[in-house]
Amino acid sequence: MVQIIGSSSALRKRKTLKKSINYTVMVVGQSGCGRSTFINSFCDQQIVEASSSIPLPDDSDYPKRDLVLRKSSVELEDNEGIRIAINFIDTPGFGDSIENEFNFNLIVDYIKHQYDEVLIEESRLKRNPRFKDGRVHCCLYFITPTGHGLREIDIELMKNLASLVNIIPVISKADSLTLDELKLNKRLIMEDINFYNIPIFKFNEYTYEDEIDEESFELNNHLQKILPFAVMGSNEVIEDREGKRSRIRKYPWGIVDIENNEISDFSVLKNTLLVTHLNELKEKTYEILYEDYRTNALSNNDFRIETPVIRQGENTSIKDSPLASISNNDYAEKEREILLEEERLKTFEERIKKEIYEKEKEIAERERELNLIAENMKQNGEY
Repeated sequence: MVQIIGSSSALRKRKTLKKSINYTVMVVGQSGCGRSTFINSFCDQQIVEASSSIPLPDDSDYPKRDLVLRKSSVELEDNEGIRIAINFIDTPGFGDSIENEFNFNLIVDYIKHQYDEVLIEESRLKRNPRFKDGRVHCCLYFITPTGHGLREIDIELMKNLASLVNIIPVISKADSLTLDELKLNKRLIMEDINFYNIPIFKFNEYTYEDEIDEESFELNNHLQKILPFAVMGSNEVIEDREGKRSRIRKYPWGIVDIENNEISDFSVLKNTLLVTHLNELKEKTYEILYEDYRTNALSNNDFRIETPVIRQGENTSIKDSPLASISNNDYAEKEREILLEEERLKTFEERIKKEIYEKEKEIAERERELNLIAENMKQNGEY
């Protein structure tokens, strides 16, 4: 019996390892803040092509740099063999325009669109077993350190996103700051976040967790204290004599390992996203953010019809995505399907209620007959 249990346990583990954890992270930040390099460093491989330069106001191409959403996918594996399929939604071109309302709408609509896809799928009587859940579990918001806290564009977009996705603020290119400058920028950014009541993901809130152990409690308090995470990235890799890979940044005075915890929170952020808080971010997305959106959408009949533009990697447009097939007519057809399914459910419910009523009536009649028989037997002395 012990061997059978052991074999079953091993089989379950093998089946679990075969299934990848689906995980979607959006990276938002102005051009030149190091988003692409961060993604490559995070995955320890070339996933996206970094922008060649920061656009200048007098650049002839500057007005043409519109925001697009670029999706890149990679599968990572931890030390226990658990595979995590990460989808990065990058935002090249964000903040490059003078008028950013379109940028805001595109990012917000994309997140809402993923919720609508799930909502429509949940409304079907017959679910699609191959349906892919594209909900965004986390938004890394890259903040350029200016020594003046948040910019107006940061405040406005973070407020717009806060009810839809878990926002984690990140200071980019932390190696460009001294330790004192880094502390100052962290303090000013958090002061602005608190002053403008921007509901970022708070590690020391447990409204979405049933219980918390002491170790996790201390870790969460530490993570909350070091917000925003200060990171740096690099596309340059070196190996030591033991074959250990390190991503470094070179300076005239020496080199810096991007995972050096004394000057960078890169490794802390990576561990937070992939290990310690992966489930928490997904659970809050499903149980709080999505449920709130779902309630509002059903109450107001508010489905998003617009399909945001997104590129797969560098060269593929939305036309190659399943989202491209969704038009206004498709949404109207989906809504008609939902209404028909609701009518069928209502008819089924009424039929069941009628059958229950008939059964209860029949049982009551049988009980009345039994009571009469028992009364007659009692009168005849047979009871």
